[in-house]
Order: sequence, then C-alpha cells, then structure tokens
Amino acid sequence: MAHSCRVLLAAVALAASMGRAVADEPDPAASAAGLYASMSARDLPGVLRYVPAEGFTEVGPDATTPRVLAPAAFEALFGSGLVIALRAEDLRVQRFGDAAIVTGVRVGVVGPKGSSSAGERVPFTMVWIREPGGWRLRHVHLSAPTQRTQ
Repeated sequence: MAHSCRVLLAAVALAASMGRAVADEPDPAASAAGLYASMSARDLPGVLRYVPAEGFTEVGPDATTPRVLAPAAFEALFGSGLVIALRAEDLRVQRFGDAAIVTGVRVGVVGPKGSSSAGERVPFTMVWIREPGGWRLRHVHLSAPTQRTQ
C-alpha cells in the first residue's frame, strides 16, 4: 500500500510539474511583445530567442515580394546607430495547435538619431510556430501606417 501511495504521489507531482511547464511557456502574444521589446533594447540574444536560424519572411506596405530577415539583419540593425523604439499593442491571438496568428499594432519608430520615441502605428499580422524552446516567428505582414502617435 505504501508503495502505491508513493507511485501515486510521484505521478501527481510529475503531472503538476508538466502543467507548470505549459503554463510557464510564453504565449504567442507575449512572444510578439518580447520581440519588439528585445529589438528596442538592442538585445540580440533576446531577439534570437524568437527568430529561427533561417530567419522569417516579411512583407511591408511597399514590398513587391517577401524578404527574409535572418539573424544577421538584426546584427546589422543594432550596429546601425538607428533609433529603435517599438512596442506591440492591441494583441489578439488565434491558436491552431502548434501554430498561431497574432494580430496587433506596432507602435514606435526605427529611424535616424533624433527621431522621437513616438512614431507610426502599423497594424501587423504575425505567424508563429511553437518549436522546442518556445514560439518562433515565421512570417510578419506590416500594413501601411494608420497614424502617428504624439
């Protein structure tokens, strides 16, 4: 009987720890917000937590084709001296198993020194895939800016 209780307690402890692991995993919205926060902090390891080694595709308002943003693009951006001040707002998530679509508004600026931290409000759609180690960005579509913030 004592052995059965120990086995049951061990099973309960294992299940509880597995539940915590899932609960502690950032959701795709937190990953989107974390990506922009890491970019603003020029935190390359933080950005690479969300970007696959082969990069992700991006389509912007003036794009004629998708472009691939690999980790080297972020290294170059962080070394450029440009002002980077971005945040994500109005985030909504639709999950499909290990895939998720995150929509929201990117607020801020990437621009020359002297740019204010206020900037454009750019609606976006992101496609995230859950992989070992967390959510990875696979595609982002940036719409035309809707307005400038004050």
